[in-house]
Amino acid sequence: MNILKNFSVPNLCDAGAKPLKGIKPILDNQGVVFGEAVTVKTSYDDWGTVVKSISLAKNKFIVVEVVGEKRYETAVWGGLASLNAKIKGVKGIVIDGCVRDVEDIKALKFPVFTKNFCPNAGKPLNVGDVNVTINCGGVLINPGDIVVGDCNGVAVIKREELQYVIENVKNIKEKERKIRERILRGQDLRDILNLK
Repeated sequence: MNILKNFSVPNLCDAGAKPLKGIKPILDNQGVVFGEAVTVKTSYDDWGTVVKSISLAKNKFIVVEVVGEKRYETAVWGGLASLNAKIKGVKGIVIDGCVRDVEDIKALKFPVFTKNFCPNAGKPLNVGDVNVTINCGGVLINPGDIVVGDCNGVAVIKREELQYVIENVKNIKEKERKIRERILRGQDLRDILNLK
């Protein structure tokens, strides 16, 4: 799986990974990060379930579906959770919902991908579910699926499709390398692609 560090999210999407709609990195220069999904389903007013998942996510990626009418208006993640996750070895977090403490997250350089940010938060209710099938960014994600994020966004690869996507993306990168060489030699992309 370590080979994934060599490929961008756009490369992987071209190769069959599923992009998560509307999910963006907080860090503008976010490099490639990846890991197995620890999934969380929680309501917009409960950040406790997401925080609980940190202890299950060493060397993994937390992926959160937030439900409820205020899911893009109430934060379920912030600076202290990011600090805790970074120290505990979590690879990153994807939230189809809201986060806060953006300045703290940027200072930590912890990989956070989210739909929105806002200043207010709910409570540590801890009534959500961990490691269940969720819908994040319009894609169904199971625990153990592979999550890859970078400055372009986030994509998910079903665990059983990982080898297929890796072989596919290697071929795509090689084709791109050859096209880039031809462009550098002065050819037009239009001609290389036979666009009449």
